[in-house]
Amino acid sequence: MTRTIVVSVLLIALTDVALQLDNALAISSVASGVPASYRFPVLAGGVLLAAGCLLLFTLIGSNLIDRIGWLKPVAGLALVVIGAKLVFDYFRS
Repeated sequence: MTRTIVVSVLLIALTDVALQLDNALAISSVASGVPASYRFPVLAGGVLLAAGCLLLFTLIGSNLIDRIGWLKPVAGLALVVIGAKLVFDYFRS
């Protein structure tokens, strides 16, 4: 049981790192198009903006789930569907 939990946590962490790499690639591709003296502020601003959006949308989503009663089962169903798709894709490959 403990091994299953550890593997699940590691898979979630790996997925999170992959998604963050996607953000890093997008931000760095934007920064590569600006003059060298502006690259650091563009990179820093992009990272801060991405983190701020993640926090903001998480807060909005959690507030909506708290306020709208029928949204919680819909969100739960969405998580189950996403999890099932991840499991299906894992065993299919």
